[in-house]
Amino acid sequence: MGSSAAVIAFLVGGLFETSFYDSEMMMLLYFIMGLSLVKVQEAPRVAVTTFNMDRVLSVNHILWLDKVIQFSLYTFVIFCTLSISITQISFAIGVLAWLIKVHLTKTWDKIYRTPVGLPILCFCLASILAVITSVDYTASLPHLKKIIQFAILFWVANTVTNEKQKDLLIKLLIISGVIASIVGFSQAWSTAVTLQTRVSGTMSVYMTFAGLLMLVGLIASGRFLFNDTKEKWVMAAIGLIILCLLMTLTRQAWLGFSVGLLVLIIFWNKKYLLALPVAMVVLLLFAPESVKDRIFSIINLSDWTFQARIFLWQGGLEIFKDYPITGCGFKCVDVLHTQYPDPSGYIAKYRGMHNNIIQLLVDTGILGLGTWLSIWVAYFLNTYKQWNKTTINSISKGLVIGSLAAVLGFLAGGMFETNFYDSEIAMLLYFIMGLSLAKTSKKVAP
Repeated sequence: MGSSAAVIAFLVGGLFETSFYDSEMMMLLYFIMGLSLVKVQEAPRVAVTTFNMDRVLSVNHILWLDKVIQFSLYTFVIFCTLSISITQISFAIGVLAWLIKVHLTKTWDKIYRTPVGLPILCFCLASILAVITSVDYTASLPHLKKIIQFAILFWVANTVTNEKQKDLLIKLLIISGVIASIVGFSQAWSTAVTLQTRVSGTMSVYMTFAGLLMLVGLIASGRFLFNDTKEKWVMAAIGLIILCLLMTLTRQAWLGFSVGLLVLIIFWNKKYLLALPVAMVVLLLFAPESVKDRIFSIINLSDWTFQARIFLWQGGLEIFKDYPITGCGFKCVDVLHTQYPDPSGYIAKYRGMHNNIIQLLVDTGILGLGTWLSIWVAYFLNTYKQWNKTTINSISKGLVIGSLAAVLGFLAGGMFETNFYDSEIAMLLYFIMGLSLAKTSKKVAP
C-alpha cells in the first residue's frame, strides 16, 4: 500500500509539474515500484491471514494517517517558497491522506466547509461552464486543473487542530521566507540588480518570487505588530524579506505589500501612519538607483509597461463584449487575438491581460468574475467577525489581520498582474487563508 500511495502521489503531483522528466524523482519511484513487485519466498509455518476491515479501521491506522497529514502540512509550509515540486507533492499526499481518513472514519458530514466554501464551489462551477462553452475546448480544459488547488484551503482548515500548531506553522513559514530571501541575496551579491538581472531567488520567475515574499512578509508583519511579545527575530526576518523584495524590482508586489502594510498599521495603531512618508524618504535617499528608477516609474503614466497594460485591458474588454456571460474559455486569447484590433501588438505578444479582473472577464465572463469576487467578500466578512471576538488572543489577532493583509496585497498586486493564475502564489495564499479559518482549540504555544 505504501508504494501505491507513492505512485498515486506522483501522478497527482504530475498534474502541476512535469515530474516524469525529473530523473532523480523517477529513479526513486522506479526503485519503490520494483521493491513492491519483487517476488519473495514465503516464510515457513506462517499462517495466511485474510483481509480484515476492522484492522484497517483500527486506531493505529488512523493515527498513522494523522502523522502523514501533519508531516505534509509542515513539509508544505517549509518548501512553499523554496520548491514548487516538493510543495505540490506535500499537498497531494496531505490531501489524499486527509480524504482517506475522512472516508475510513465516515466523517464526511463533519468536514468544515468554511465561510468561503460555497463561493468557491460556485466559482468552480462557473469555470467548468466556461470550459464547456469555450471557443477551444481542448486548449481550455487543461487549465481547469487550477481549481484543484482550492483543496489546500479545506485541507488546512480541517487538519490544523490547535493554536500551538498554528503558531508553529506561522514560524516555519517566516523561516522559509528568510531562507528564500538569503538565496535572493546571494544572487544580488554576485550580479548588479537591473531590469535584466532581477532577483528571482528560489523561483524561475522574479514575479512569482516577489509575490511569495509579499505574502510571507505581510504574515510576519502581522505577527510582529499584534503579538504581545515583540519577537526580535521576526522583526529581523521582516527586514530581510523587505530588502529582498525590493531587489526583485517588481512593482505590483511592492504595491501589494504597501497596501497590506497600510491595513496592518490602521488596525494596529493609526498614529504610525505618519511614519510611512518618513520611511519613503529614507528609501529614496539610500536605495540603489535601479530601485529608485522603478519607484519613480510607478507614477510615470507614460511608462511603456503601463501603456502596454492599457492596450491589453482595452483588448480584453473588446473580447469580453462578445462573450459576456461565460467568457471564451481559458487560453482563448491565443485563438481569438487575431480577430480583434491590436495596433500596439501587445495582445499578440503577451496574450494575457496582466489583471485578474480583466483576465477572468475574458476567460469566465460575468459568472466567473462574480463568483470569484464573492470568495473575497465572504472571507472579509468572516475576518470582521473573527476580529470582533473578545476572546481572540494576540497570536490569533496577528494571524487574522496578517491573513487579511496578505489577501488584500494579493488583490492589489493582481490589478497589474494575473497572479491568480500563478500556482505558487495561489497555493500559498490558500494555505494562509485555510490557516486563518481553521477552528482550533485554545492550546497555545508557551
